[in-house]
Amino acid sequence: MPHLPQLPDSVPADDLLGLLQQEIREMETELESIKQELAPFEAQIHARLDGHMDRIQQLADLYKQQKREKKARRLEQKKRGKNWQEPTQLRTVQPSTEAPPAQADAIQRELRRLYKEAVVQVHPDKFVHAGEQERIQRATAITAQLNALYKRGDLEELIHFYHAIMGSTAVAEKGRGAAGLSVDPQLRLEALKRKKEEVRQRLEQIRGSYLYTVLKTYENPLLFIDELQQQFEERIQQLEKRTRINKRK
Repeated sequence: MPHLPQLPDSVPADDLLGLLQQEIREMETELESIKQELAPFEAQIHARLDGHMDRIQQLADLYKQQKREKKARRLEQKKRGKNWQEPTQLRTVQPSTEAPPAQADAIQRELRRLYKEAVVQVHPDKFVHAGEQERIQRATAITAQLNALYKRGDLEELIHFYHAIMGSTAVAEKGRGAAGLSVDPQLRLEALKRKKEEVRQRLEQIRGSYLYTVLKTYENPLLFIDELQQQFEERIQQLEKRTRINKRK
């Protein structure tokens, strides 16, 4: 996968935007491809081992409960001793949170502005060519998409969605269209760099995941499921033994 070259300052912002968008698309395509490759393997694992995992969780919860009860009994015994003193509570200091950088604030303000402008365009009356019920349904669906984009904080996706809205409403028929949108190119660049880094981290994480390593290195990945099943059964036996011992104590 190509990396964004170090370009001189004289390169137009639109060219940088295009390069970043291309890199993000390539990484997202690879990410989706790996997910699709992993999906059947993960489905086989769940089909074989979900029951084992549920049993392990039940036994682990029971073991923790038994340990808490045992600890409570020991505490009661200590309280009955003549030298018992109630422990003093230590003050906990809340960690300080750093203020977000000014650039992040600017991106958030731009997101909010675009969101508000876009919401105005999804009023049911804007869809003049649709029937009453259809207008309401379209407006509701588009508003839900807008809300999701705003919550994700993806400036570039919100810009594209804004273009689509402006192109499908009566406002576009009056000649404004997407040309009415004005976004600071530096903010767009910063937002795209952040998005690229987020996608890169997700891609590295899935590439480095144990399941993907198994899928790529095992000659027969189904043997891994057999190994995992054996480990789970041994863990279940171990937990069953521990919980039975604790019950007798």
